[in-house]
Amino acid sequence: MIESNVLFNEFISVIQKRISRKSTLVNTIAELLEVDKAAVYRRLRGNVGFSFNEMVVIARNFGISLDEIAGIDTEQCRSIKLSLTKHVDPSEVDYAMFNDYIYTLKSIKDEPDTKIMEGGNIFPNYLFFDYEYITRVIMFRWSQSSHFGKRLPFHEITIPERMRDLQLQASFYARHIKSTTYVWDNRIFDLFVSSVKFFAQVRLIKEEDLALIKNDLIAFLNDLEQMAITGKHRDTGNDVFLYIGDLNADSNFGFIEAKDLQISLFRAFLLNSFSSMEGLLFSEISAWLHSALRLTTLISVSGESIRTAFFNTQREIINTL
Repeated sequence: MIESNVLFNEFISVIQKRISRKSTLVNTIAELLEVDKAAVYRRLRGNVGFSFNEMVVIARNFGISLDEIAGIDTEQCRSIKLSLTKHVDPSEVDYAMFNDYIYTLKSIKDEPDTKIMEGGNIFPNYLFFDYEYITRVIMFRWSQSSHFGKRLPFHEITIPERMRDLQLQASFYARHIKSTTYVWDNRIFDLFVSSVKFFAQVRLIKEEDLALIKNDLIAFLNDLEQMAITGKHRDTGNDVFLYIGDLNADSNFGFIEAKDLQISLFRAFLLNSFSSMEGLLFSEISAWLHSALRLTTLISVSGESIRTAFFNTQREIINTL
């Protein structure tokens, strides 16, 4: 039988993993429980215990399961965390979770040997956050499908200024990672454009918005092509490797790596991700991504004829909008 103080300590450990920056964690819990910050600090230090009802409120808002608190894991069954941040109509918890993600990227930005690697058939948020209308399309698609969404038409999807600032920060700090590798299905633009055309046909995206989405896609493609030609991020000069091929991935997956950090990521529900700091899972993700490299073609710096054909095809696809 697990003793109560062990469960309490594990509960504290789990919520600190959810939001690692202490000041952000304290502010978030204080708002959730409607208590002052001093009361939260006393609870986190163990001077005063969280009541059962307080733990329920925190667990519900932080997405914490009993398995995580009890540490029920086996070699082939590992606990992972779903970061279900709502970019549409976000709450303080959503902002805190997104802030924590940015803090992680910011904390490793000056390290000499950092890596991001992601494969799949959906634009990585490290890239699309820089383009407002592409971001709004993905937020719109999320809102159409999510339990938390309101199924609003595209023109009613707005990005709060505070959220937009965080999105741009995420892209900015991701570009400071020293080496980034993207492994994409060569249908990635086709899949995105097809979804936009569908929603336009059912009159959820207006004609004037369609033109703005198209302009953003062209700008994105032009910037992406320049990045592929140089193999560098334009503002930071850090390395970017772009591979394309018949990946046929069911979802995006990848990792962030630094000297003392290994995070595995599975993209879920367009804007969200499952994450884990479990070493065995990191090794498995890395193995799958490096296996995918053998099935794809590097088009950054090298592969000029394939790269030119790829970008010309994407322009043709975008021009069908």
